[in-house]
Amino acid sequence: MPESVEQICEESERRRALRLAGGFLALLSLTFCLIVLGALVRANHAGLACPDWPLCFGEFVPQIDFRIAFEWSHRVLAGGVSLGFAALAVLALWRAATRRIVARWIALAAAVLALQVLLGALTVWKLLAAWTVTAHLLAGNAFAILLLLTASTLRDRAVVRPPVPPAGAAARGWIALAAVLLGVQVALGGLVSARFAGLACPEWPACNGGVWFPAWQGSVGLHLLHRLNAYALLAVLVAAAVAGRGSPRLRAPTRLALCLGVAQVSVGIANVLLEIPVEVTGLHSALATSLVLTVTLAAREVGSARPAAPAGAGCY
Repeated sequence: MPESVEQICEESERRRALRLAGGFLALLSLTFCLIVLGALVRANHAGLACPDWPLCFGEFVPQIDFRIAFEWSHRVLAGGVSLGFAALAVLALWRAATRRIVARWIALAAAVLALQVLLGALTVWKLLAAWTVTAHLLAGNAFAILLLLTASTLRDRAVVRPPVPPAGAAARGWIALAAVLLGVQVALGGLVSARFAGLACPEWPACNGGVWFPAWQGSVGLHLLHRLNAYALLAVLVAAAVAGRGSPRLRAPTRLALCLGVAQVSVGIANVLLEIPVEVTGLHSALATSLVLTVTLAAREVGSARPAAPAGAGCY
């Protein structure tokens, strides 16, 4: 039987939503690289290699040395991400079929991106103040989360998934707690980096001279809080993985989150024992953002099923 006009239009809208989802996932990949590159800028002490903003030594393309290359490439990639987001946002909002489902995520992402650009400028203008560095890191991860949610929503529009029972209360509670602890951990990590507290405790599992908790003030206290919150987060990820075993949609993301949590703690320990090498710092940042995105997926799945939009949305 020939397809009706409504069916043809619906299939066209599904394909378009799937292409847009791929575009936002590609932009998410670039944003992931941008976050890791930002960590490498910090690790190479290149945050003020360009002492002005938005130019670098008053030029769009400055004379390049090792540190300037890190900072300038970070700015160029950030500009590319901003332009890519603007283009995808226009495409997603142009048609009502996709505008209805992603407008709120795109609006939030645009606001966070604007804040992120401002924080990037303030990080230079305020000479790498701890609050600007930390807020810049948090905003970058928030933007990545919103890109993931946009892409996932578009994919749900394109791919019909069979309904499944909602997750149990235990799984919802553990995943929510993991999300809170992870947000705190990212903020603590930004402060540890910004205040050069990474080696305030140069030993592991003790802190200094065989003493586990020598002080709770200053950089030592900040470092210890970062460690203890990491242990708590890892324990909660174990509980979330156990609670999510019975859910087809939670089993994979909770297990992946646990694996990433174990890897992140291990790399954090290595970062201390190896005295914060640049390569390990970059890996630590990459694992942190990967964990943020995985926990976001798990949190998204704890609700009831989200079937695709009903057929007959129309070609407009």
